[in-house]
Amino acid sequence: MQHEKTESSKSVSVIGLGSMGSGIARSFIDAGYQVSVWNRSRQKVDALAKSGVIACDSPEDALKANDFVIVCLTDYAAWRKIIETRNLQNHVEGVCIIQLTTGTIKEVVWNADFIQEHGGLIVDGAIMCYPNQLGTKDSSLLMAGESDALSDCDSILRILDPEWTNLGDDIKQPTILSRALMAGVFSTLVGFLNGIAICLEGGISLDIFLQHSEKGDATIQPEKTRIVEAIRDGNTMQTQASVKAYGEGHKAVLSIAKTLGTNLVLQDAVQEVFQEGYRLGLSEHDFSTLVEVFASKR
Repeated sequence: MQHEKTESSKSVSVIGLGSMGSGIARSFIDAGYQVSVWNRSRQKVDALAKSGVIACDSPEDALKANDFVIVCLTDYAAWRKIIETRNLQNHVEGVCIIQLTTGTIKEVVWNADFIQEHGGLIVDGAIMCYPNQLGTKDSSLLMAGESDALSDCDSILRILDPEWTNLGDDIKQPTILSRALMAGVFSTLVGFLNGIAICLEGGISLDIFLQHSEKGDATIQPEKTRIVEAIRDGNTMQTQASVKAYGEGHKAVLSIAKTLGTNLVLQDAVQEVFQEGYRLGLSEHDFSTLVEVFASKR
């Protein structure tokens, strides 16, 4: 079935109906948009059929249906395969691709070059929330692209995140920032699991652990702010808490982990960070100077 381009200003196409893609499609349906969708497996399209979506028979049809097309696939390998097998280069001219697929910097740049080379517009982004948070105060959408393209997409992006973040025209920025944020998330959650293991081995109630962990979160946020300000303003010599002081605190963590017989893979890694800080002569500097341990070796 061929689909003519929708005339309504409130219309969009969505390619990819995984959990996030389906959440995106539902957000637009709830906002009163006419939504055209395509997915490799028809089952996920059918799951949205009762919501009034327009089912496209091919990704080409999805591109033809609207001026704004959101792509949210598992990875760029899936996107490249669709492009190559469907000759999508013949269908992107005049279309604004809102690319929300997770990829590497190299893949993001390749995609932008491909779309622009064939006459399309490209904005690239990263979604930093769960599907059920889209469009709420807890949604988080990081976007980059040419200013005109971002301006054209504004009303669409606001459906997903009323306060979406504009990172400028460097198409790589959403990928870099999202990975930086995820580095903190992964480290925090892995550390949280390590703490749970210590409690389990030491006979501490997990409810009590959670209660005091939440209190700790309230302390950590101001410390994060202080660290960022110190690094940004070059004030890392004004010691609030030295690397050595933090290091001594970590020795106590490492000791109890050893005593209880928990796996030390994480705590050994953290200890190595402190040791590298000492080797760099940072012992008496503010804790924030440990950022130098992770600095590029170029």
